[in-house]
Amino acid sequence: MKLKAPYDRYLLMLGLAILLSIRPGAQFWPLALVNILFTFVFWEGNYQLVGWVRERFPLMHQTKKRIVTQIGLSIGYTILGGTAVTILLHLVGWVPYEWDCHLRILLMGLFITAIIAIVYETIFYFDLWKSSLLESERLKKTAARLQFESLKNQVNPHFLFNSLNSLASLIPVDPVKAEKFVQEFARIYRYVLEVKDRNFVSLREEMDFVSSFVYLLKIRFGEHLKFEQQLEKHLDRYHIPPLILQNLVENAIKHNVILKDRPLVIRLEIQNDTLLVRNNLQKRSYPAASTQTGLRNMVQRLQLVANKEAKFYEKEGYFCAEIPLIPESD
Repeated sequence: MKLKAPYDRYLLMLGLAILLSIRPGAQFWPLALVNILFTFVFWEGNYQLVGWVRERFPLMHQTKKRIVTQIGLSIGYTILGGTAVTILLHLVGWVPYEWDCHLRILLMGLFITAIIAIVYETIFYFDLWKSSLLESERLKKTAARLQFESLKNQVNPHFLFNSLNSLASLIPVDPVKAEKFVQEFARIYRYVLEVKDRNFVSLREEMDFVSSFVYLLKIRFGEHLKFEQQLEKHLDRYHIPPLILQNLVENAIKHNVILKDRPLVIRLEIQNDTLLVRNNLQKRSYPAASTQTGLRNMVQRLQLVANKEAKFYEKEGYFCAEIPLIPESD
């Protein structure tokens, strides 16, 4: 039967104390009781310190800081704890005070502390290493899935169908505009293929892509769709996971009515390293079919590649998306 904590630890303390008490010519039980007391103080105290330090420095990259902190605290505690128990035993009359004995006790305590620290840190580091490997594999699978979803969403049959219809209607009436349409259409799909394996792009690259996407939409919706942004001075200061802005624009088109007397207005602005994307709410009478995977994918991608949280909410007649940006210095 496997022993549960803390009984396994206490049995180890007892075994070590008894082992240290086996000396030729010495009275076993008095020595064993003294050794049990010292072993418990050294082991249990340092065990609690190990747990305290782990809570504050739990990550793999904090290993050096964790070890240095543990060494400093353990040495200080061992010296203070050993000295306190030695003086206590002398005051109650169990053992006479001798400096040589005091020094041997402290050396024994430091030896026990070193063993405890090495064993516990080795086990903890090995667990971290295993967890890190598992997490790395999980993140790779998640990243691959999200990249596939993003790519799949961009090669959208409905968008392709509507774009080709718009192009077909342009060719006979405005060949110049039709040529421009084809150029922007090609830019969109070239960008999707170029960024499919990248975690970040500059905000300027993403905005150039979105501008091409909005251009195609405006051919279809005309001035009933308004796209407003004043980001020029910020474009080279930030990075963003690719294709997120296009997803937000497409989401607004999908779920809202766009009419001459009810134009859809999409606004972009930056506040405190966060891109705020807003559109006026004028929901369709018959909501478009949705699996809600688009917004979930955005949240997961930002959490995965940047450890940042996106927010989506409705407020005062607007749908709002807050997308954290990655400053250039990061």
